[in-house]
Amino acid sequence: MEALSVREYRDNLAASFDRAAEGERVIIRRKNQLYALVSLGRDQLVLNKEQQEMLDGLAASLRRSWEEVKQIKAGTIKSKSAMSFLDED
Repeated sequence: MEALSVREYRDNLAASFDRAAEGERVIIRRKNQLYALVSLGRDQLVLNKEQQEMLDGLAASLRRSWEEVKQIKAGTIKSKSAMSFLDED
């Protein structure tokens, strides 16, 4: 496996990420140190409690917003501007 220089990596970012997404380990050489670009699956992501709570809150907010959009489309609640959605607490 050939290590890319930082310049080669920078010049070919998309290709490097594509290779990593396909399961290949992309090695980058910087000042005699080697670094690896690898794709991590969602199951490999570990969140601390605060991050998980923030993510859960965001997901709940998105679900509520999507429900409002469906109600607006169905005509059960009045349509609002995007700014009025943003001004809500």
